[in-house]
Amino acid sequence: MTEIQPREGIHLPNAREELFQRVEHELQDKVQIYRLGDRFEGLSSELAKIQILDVTQVLGCHYGVKNVFVPIIHHLERDPNSPFKVNPDTAILVEPSTGNGFVAFSEAADRLSYEHIVIMPDGMPESRYKHPQGKEVKIIRTSAEGYATGMPPKLKAMINQNRLRVSNGEKVYISPNHAISSADITVEAMSEVGRQLTSSLNTDIPLRVVLSMGNGASLCSIGEFVKRNSKNANVVATESLAYGGGYDRFASYKGLPSYKQLYGIEPGNEVLMKKFDTYGTNAPLGVKLPLQERAFRGDLIDEYVLFTNDPLLNEFASLDINDENLQNSLNLPNHSKLPQVIFDTYGNSTLANIAVASKYTDNGEEVVAMAYDGRANYS
Repeated sequence: MTEIQPREGIHLPNAREELFQRVEHELQDKVQIYRLGDRFEGLSSELAKIQILDVTQVLGCHYGVKNVFVPIIHHLERDPNSPFKVNPDTAILVEPSTGNGFVAFSEAADRLSYEHIVIMPDGMPESRYKHPQGKEVKIIRTSAEGYATGMPPKLKAMINQNRLRVSNGEKVYISPNHAISSADITVEAMSEVGRQLTSSLNTDIPLRVVLSMGNGASLCSIGEFVKRNSKNANVVATESLAYGGGYDRFASYKGLPSYKQLYGIEPGNEVLMKKFDTYGTNAPLGVKLPLQERAFRGDLIDEYVLFTNDPLLNEFASLDINDENLQNSLNLPNHSKLPQVIFDTYGNSTLANIAVASKYTDNGEEVVAMAYDGRANYS
């Protein structure tokens, strides 16, 4: 078998550098920022006041505002510590994803001339596996039952083939793995979303930003930027009652009641997880992610709020719980209660953020809810 030697040199040809600069410019976009009451008539005052940080029209959601994968791939090509030369002639890029991030990844890889593969869990709505512009993207699906936990083993198995692939003259598998191996680059690139938000608002007014927990990327990038550049900013993390593992970690750090104390069950209950429908927004089950760790450390997250909807509450009521557990669940923000026009416009994770944000609009703050996706992505 051919011995793998460390790659030599870190400088790219001028034409390649120019391509990166051009693609990075081409794949930059702007978020939409608007007040719900300016977009929809007849809303309650609690809803009408909410500012929406909307990336639903950006290819690849918030990852595509300033495409995080362009600088990550640039780093991979220049990394002197990589055992492989990384370029379109030697490597196939592979990225795990549970949400819209695969679109931003695919756009960057395609513009930079790479073959690429996406790994996603099975069992989500078919629309989530389709590029919004109808482009063909190779997607490997792991088991629906494993959800996020099925992706890392599959990625590792593919990368473990690399030495054999080199000896066979085949391209190796290389992963940007944005939320794990490239977390710092991800936060730096995605802080552009926070910059666009703060530049559009009066940062002298207390600001509260409601963000999905997810893999921690939104919380770290947008949350950290907002806290650095606003006089009085608070960050709220949201997560579905269907899982609750992120809340449980936050509670243990802050000395708050545990998930089991509040709801009488352990996080990730199988019955509730069958009703889980806010893909990409939960703290992924059993997957240790550095940006989650970063989000939980220190004082970034000011409040951690679980949310529900009616189907989830019906399942919860069927479990072996007491009246106090049930009441605690009924007290959570419920996005099924939002007006139909809101439901018809946004995806479930966005609805959840809006429902949570409505708790705060009478406190004299500028309240912002992140809109990650549109309804079409859940159809």
